[in-house]
Amino acid sequence: LFPILIARYRKLMKLPVGPLDALQTREFRALIEQIQQYKESQEISSTELLAAYFMYEWPMQYAQTLSLIQELPQKPSKVLDLTSKGAPGALAALQHGATEVLAIGENEQALKMGADLCGHLGYPISIRTGSREKLSTLSIHSTSWDLIIVSHSLFDLFPSTEEHLSYLQKLLHFLSPDGYLLLVEDSENRTNRRFLQLRDAIATQNISIIAPCLWKGECPALKHKSSPCFAQRPFEKPFMIREIQRAAQINLSSLKMSYLILGSPKASIPPLPDNLYRVVSPPLPTFRGERYFLCGVQGKKTLGTTLKEHPKQSRAFEYLKRGDVISVEEPVTLGEDMQITEKTIVELKAPCDKPVLI
Repeated sequence: LFPILIARYRKLMKLPVGPLDALQTREFRALIEQIQQYKESQEISSTELLAAYFMYEWPMQYAQTLSLIQELPQKPSKVLDLTSKGAPGALAALQHGATEVLAIGENEQALKMGADLCGHLGYPISIRTGSREKLSTLSIHSTSWDLIIVSHSLFDLFPSTEEHLSYLQKLLHFLSPDGYLLLVEDSENRTNRRFLQLRDAIATQNISIIAPCLWKGECPALKHKSSPCFAQRPFEKPFMIREIQRAAQINLSSLKMSYLILGSPKASIPPLPDNLYRVVSPPLPTFRGERYFLCGVQGKKTLGTTLKEHPKQSRAFEYLKRGDVISVEEPVTLGEDMQITEKTIVELKAPCDKPVLI
């Protein structure tokens, strides 16, 4: 992608042709200033900010959606990338096998650039522009969608959780019986907390939360002011992303995002087993050895062990990653703490980027 993005960047900025594997020093310094300006405004209000969005935010959002679509139990065919700026989610869906993709947003130039990138890679895409006011009351006349993506835009459309909830309930009715609604925002503390509050509102409305939450009650992370809960995925950074993050002092070693996958109201979703948990932290060193925070069907727990060597049935504990879904049988339990013994069975049910299939 980056040779294409670099060429588009030079064309936007009316720069002479140069090497496609990297920007020259003067070009790169100008880009860093533009990215910092974009991060302050989060708006595409000039050519410079449009260029900055496509050189950094667009590939990051594309990588997030590319990872998250892997968690869907079924791969989508018909996809709506809604309130999209440059259609990064649309390209991710196309690369996962989608055959009909529509991207809708208010910035026509950004949408056309996103469609141009998809076309350059050989993927067909339809686009439609509309103002924020129209997007917030949009009716999509279609039989149904297998996936609707609302990425990094929901909080721009509405000021209140009640309005967000009303909008999402409307979108859910445009889904096929096996369809999903994917919501993605960044992991910054303020945004994450707002996202978790929306998640709690969703949980009270009998809407099926497919991922990442296995627990259907009030979010435990909201009970503490400094306790965010977001997804973290490994990310093999392209050279340009590494250089941008270094120069702009962006401390981001992996993909981090707040997300929800919601199920269609037309679907019948079976209950999950009580012993199912998602790992929601990296391994944490304690005086009793490494421990993990879990959030599962029975709520928030911790999991650890004093075993020096694990028998086969609990060896999965040694390889856990944040986001993995596991089952835990026969632990020693004291309150919210679970301790692995020689009788405990720990089984990986789904890696962090795969669906939970029960």
